[in-house]
Amino acid sequence: MVQGKNMKIAILTSGRLPVPATKGGAVETKLDYILDYNSENNIIDFTVYSIKPDSHNTIQSKSNHYIFFSISSLFSKIKKNIYKRINKNPYYDDTIEYFLHKCIVDIKKKSFDGIIIANRPGYITKIPKSIQSKIILQINNDYLNTNTLRAQEIKNACSLIITCSDYLNQKAAAVNTNKNIPIKTVHNGIDIKRFVDATPKNREFLGLKKDDFVVLFSGRLTPEKGILELIQAVKNINNIRNLKLVIVGASFYGKDTHVSPFLEKLQNESEDIKDKVVFTGFINYQEMPSILKTADIAVVPSLWEEPFGLTVLEAMASGLPLIATRCGGIPEICQDVALLIERENLRDNLVDAISYLYMNPQIAKTMKEKAQKRSWDFDKEGFSKNYIQAIIDIFNH
Repeated sequence: MVQGKNMKIAILTSGRLPVPATKGGAVETKLDYILDYNSENNIIDFTVYSIKPDSHNTIQSKSNHYIFFSISSLFSKIKKNIYKRINKNPYYDDTIEYFLHKCIVDIKKKSFDGIIIANRPGYITKIPKSIQSKIILQINNDYLNTNTLRAQEIKNACSLIITCSDYLNQKAAAVNTNKNIPIKTVHNGIDIKRFVDATPKNREFLGLKKDDFVVLFSGRLTPEKGILELIQAVKNINNIRNLKLVIVGASFYGKDTHVSPFLEKLQNESEDIKDKVVFTGFINYQEMPSILKTADIAVVPSLWEEPFGLTVLEAMASGLPLIATRCGGIPEICQDVALLIERENLRDNLVDAISYLYMNPQIAKTMKEKAQKRSWDFDKEGFSKNYIQAIIDIFNH
């Protein structure tokens, strides 16, 4: 159990998705884990600033408090337009800037020992010097590096930076400042038990047969995720008669209301193998453990520098042999328990890797066992404990 004094800490969320994470979002879900752990253990007095969720259960507790701002009502839109005219040098868009303004107005009326900035480093440029709270920046994407707007100013203002991977830690460390700012890596966590214990969805639900060899991709359907190259790889695999590719996800968080140009490109690319490809569209996160359990292997073919890769961890916890690209923070999670491939010649590398696991079921079984065992290193309780301890440490030194 972590120990610390009764600190009062504000958490500034994204202004885009709510906390509690009723609309999903990796950062928002992580905050829920931390807040749940804190509620059970009464360690820190947290006040969460968030946009108003559509619906939520009673969530106030002894240790966690929530302040919600509506930014979609007619009154809020009028006020936002007024603020837009007086807000000089915006860092983000009008909606996020107005949300931050509302948060700062309330924070000025109170006294916080610290303020956690959840993945919005630009917020720091707007916090007035009259607010004396320690600034703790939480980074989940590559948002603080040598190319970040006002990077030195942002880093100098921090008392602590928490990153979700060593990869992001190194990017933040590369920003030169005149102060020694501590940067702590706290690897992401998920509810491992939910994925380990999940009951597989009936394959018929996905239009699959019992004897199909199912390759699964889950994530946003965007070019940098490598899904186009994965479809092309499946088209070039001729030695697996019963191969099926299940593509779980949409173009953005939540349900797509239209077919994006890239999604249309994916559908066109898979037209001549449409009997082998299943597009599920958006799947609620609560259903993902059961969906993952229907697969034989999982593939995370990212083309960009993935900051961490929650889909990697979810696949491991589900007990799936995993193929992933060697990029960003991915190797930190699955080195030695997954088949890591290079992004160069990705299509051909995927062909070789998928065929290899199909032809070597005993190796795939061993990978599955090692991956699931390794996944317990990233359980949500351990993540939450380490995250809160990092905050306490900065006040004790």
